[in-house]
Amino acid sequence: MQWVNTNLLHHIIFLLRPFAIHFNRDPVSEMSITYLPPEMYQKLFERSTPTPLRPKSSYFPELTPQISNLKLAGKSAPPQVLTTLHLLNDDIKSAHDIAEPFYYQGEHTCDYQHGIVHIRDGDYGNAMWWFGQLSHPLLAKNFAQSKEENLPMNKARQRARNFIAECERVGTGTSDDQRLEEKLYHQLKSLADWTIREFVEGK
Repeated sequence: MQWVNTNLLHHIIFLLRPFAIHFNRDPVSEMSITYLPPEMYQKLFERSTPTPLRPKSSYFPELTPQISNLKLAGKSAPPQVLTTLHLLNDDIKSAHDIAEPFYYQGEHTCDYQHGIVHIRDGDYGNAMWWFGQLSHPLLAKNFAQSKEENLPMNKARQRARNFIAECERVGTGTSDDQRLEEKLYHQLKSLADWTIREFVEGK
């Protein structure tokens, strides 16, 4: 078997990754494809099916310790990034354990994540409460019906609550054409990019 310099190979992959952004099918993941380890990105952001509404277990159990110990830009990844990555891996407990201490601390990104945790663990009343008082610019962006729609926050909250009600009706099942699952998956990917941009690249 021919010997391959794996360090050189990884370096080449790292150098080429910015060019891959331009060919990425999902532009919402620009920050994620730039910063995350390639294998982790592929597993979490290029799933063959979207994230389930009510996962029974983590999608890739081996990713849990990798996410928890993740370093980005030479530092331990911020909790906001870790929470979203755990959610993308369907690891609800790990995500909740990180988001919970930020309760009532004015960290709106964690509040958004906390609300998603409770959609996915079936605590819909709690999810309604979180989204009913949430103020986060991504909320309006994620629930706008087009890029051109400038959605007021109160209407964004209402659409989020409507989304939760639809998720509750589906319960542990699957929505028609996986519409709700796709919506959730998009929110998680946009949250991942937001947290990397705000708490890693912006520092």
